[in-house]
Amino acid sequence: MMTTQFEKTISQLTQPLNNPYPRPWMTRLANPMEADVFIVGKNQRNGYECSVLGSHSRHMDALFNRNSESCRQMYDEITGGKASPTRKNTDRSTQILKSDGVNRILETNVICYSTPMSADLRLSGHLGGSKRGEEIFRYLLEAIKPKVMMVHGAGSRNKLASILDADLGREPQSVEDVQISEVSGFLIAVIPSLAPPAFNKWSPWFEEHLKLVSAEIARYLTQ
Repeated sequence: MMTTQFEKTISQLTQPLNNPYPRPWMTRLANPMEADVFIVGKNQRNGYECSVLGSHSRHMDALFNRNSESCRQMYDEITGGKASPTRKNTDRSTQILKSDGVNRILETNVICYSTPMSADLRLSGHLGGSKRGEEIFRYLLEAIKPKVMMVHGAGSRNKLASILDADLGREPQSVEDVQISEVSGFLIAVIPSLAPPAFNKWSPWFEEHLKLVSAEIARYLTQ
């Protein structure tokens, strides 16, 4: 199969950096360029260590869900099958979207680079990784051009606002406080963080709120 320019660029951008391979997305799509919707966080916690993952070609196969590899299989291998709380909440968000017929989803981050805590991105040893991680996200926006982005958490929203040079509004404060707007050619849905401890503050109304957001996204995609 001919390698596309998109794959060539992703291969270059995901070369090892500070040991781990940068992880640009989680998806079940064989062709990530078909994604209509991005679920956008700040940055991921679990690094894909080269010594554990193996070759870069295996990493690429997993990213494109081919040759008996997959994004989720790789994640489960790295984490020993123990999904993080944020991963579980993201999985549930994806399930809610799919229940409304929204299936072409790519989960990513405004900084596609792993650190134990988002605050660690400011440490000198991670500045190169943070720069590469943002470069990856900017490329995904340019290459894929998703119709919708659902961004969760204040840090993610603020960084995405900076990248788009636009005001993305505020976080919702209640179940029916749906914050959706068209910005820079994208439909942007802002939701509170899916990562504890911030998630704990809105967990009682998380599912009902996501159902309202999902319905609006599905409506927009079928217009």
